[in-house]
Amino acid sequence: MSLRLTRRGWRALAALLGAGAALAVLVLSAVLGGGGELELAGRTEVVVQPGDTVWSIATEVTGRGEDVRAVVDAIERLNDLESSAVVPGQVLEVP
Repeated sequence: MSLRLTRRGWRALAALLGAGAALAVLVLSAVLGGGGELELAGRTEVVVQPGDTVWSIATEVTGRGEDVRAVVDAIERLNDLESSAVVPGQVLEVP
């Protein structure tokens, strides 16, 4: 018994295989590409005020459910800070 597909059948099979491949790519990118790093949706600049610390700035910009420590790390990476020391008047990019 042999199976013959019509032109419409081949198109449906191709669409099904394409959807499966797209799903596989999404799953693999979520599993392998995440890496557990904070991904930034946008950036804003803030000017450091007297008494500010990286931690206090991160606390202000951290969203609900986010880890403040991850935001501190992101601020330090964004601004190439070697430590968490900041000075008044310094402009920092924040997530």
